[in-house]
This record gives sequence, C-alpha cells and structure tokens, in this order.
Amino acid sequence: MTWTGLRHEHRPMKTPKYRDAQDKLRTYIVDNRLVAGDRLPPEEELAATFGLSRLSLREAVKGLETIGVLRTVHGEGTFVEPFSFKPIIENLPYAFQLQHRDLRNLLELRAGLEEGLILRASEWIRRRDLADLRRLAESMARAKPGGPELADLDRQFHRRLYEPLDNALVTQMIDLFWEIFHRLRTAETSASPDGPAIAEVHLDIVEALTKQEGVVEAMIRHFDDIRHRLNTGEPG
Repeated sequence: MTWTGLRHEHRPMKTPKYRDAQDKLRTYIVDNRLVAGDRLPPEEELAATFGLSRLSLREAVKGLETIGVLRTVHGEGTFVEPFSFKPIIENLPYAFQLQHRDLRNLLELRAGLEEGLILRASEWIRRRDLADLRRLAESMARAKPGGPELADLDRQFHRRLYEPLDNALVTQMIDLFWEIFHRLRTAETSASPDGPAIAEVHLDIVEALTKQEGVVEAMIRHFDDIRHRLNTGEPG
C-alpha cells in the first residue's frame, strides 16, 4: 500500500479576543500614562476605540482584575490598581510544585535580598525601630510553638527591619518571599518551630544593629540557621 504525501500546514493559533482586548487595555494605560486610581473611559467608549464587542472587553477587564491590574466599582467605573504582588501570592498553589529544591532556591533568593539590604537599612535605623525589633524578637520566645502568632511575629520583624528604607517595593518583595517560603515550609513539615531558638537569631540581628557592627554577618547567620533546619528537617 502506497501512501501519498500529505502536507500539514501548521497555522499559528489565533489570539482569543479577550486576550487581544487585554493587550489593548494595557497599551492604553501605558500610552495615556494612567496611574493608580485613574478611571478608564466608559465600557462603550473603550469597545468602540478598540473595535471590540463589549462582551470581549468585559472578559478582558475581569481577567485584569484577577491579576490586580484593574478594579471595577459598581456604579463608578473601572480604575487602575496600584502595583502589588498580592495576585502572585493568591495564585501560589499553581506557581509551585512542592519540592525541597524549590524551597532551597527560594531561600537563596530571599537571603540574597535581605543580606544585600541590611547594611543600607542599618544606616537609617532609629532608636524607636530598634525598640520595636527587640520587642518582636523577645515575643517570639514566648509564642506558642506551631501557632500562628510565631509566624506573624517573624513576618512583622522582617517588615519592620526594612521600613527605615521607606521603599514600598522592598516591603512588597520581603512580604512576597516571606509568604511563599512560609507556605512551602509549612506544607513540607508539620513539626512545631522552636520559638526560643528563632528568637535568639533575631535578637542577634538587633544587637548587631544596636552596636552598628557585624550587621551583615548577623543576617548571614540568620539564614545559615534556616539552611541548617532545612538540611536536618527541623522546622524554622
């Protein structure tokens, strides 16, 4: 039996209309220099401008709302949202497959960020900042093992540590890495973290900041402690 040659033409898939509408909306925001809080023109006007149906435009707006680009207020309109990593955190289960290597890689990203910023933050640290950091670290030792309070105190400590930089993007990055790492770490182990041990490494950071010496080294020891816990399977 002889087969005749058949030509298979691979045509590129056509972009869905709602995706095309999303691209047009993003371009519109950039071209018109819209910023957080600015309102978009009415739906009918945008649909006519883009040459799209109102249904396609609505689907596009809903998609951009999901990822935090836009926000629709009933009776008021659609507004540009401030930049945020929150949608990444909310979609975390779909972004990671839980593997020990993922956790270690994420830890190295977080360590690189905080070890690189701590010296700069120490230059702007104030007495009030140090008092707050010490209070948070000391509270870790008294927190119930495995309870939400200990995790919340740790998060507050790292946020407070970099607040003197007055950099919203840094705060969001700290939050993002902390949240993802904490969720993955919690999913990997059911053991209860050792509050006093965790408090100790954080108090070391406060002491170094107070003396204004060995600050980077204290932060490196903090992450070395976490690496040790990961390697031995201990919580932390």
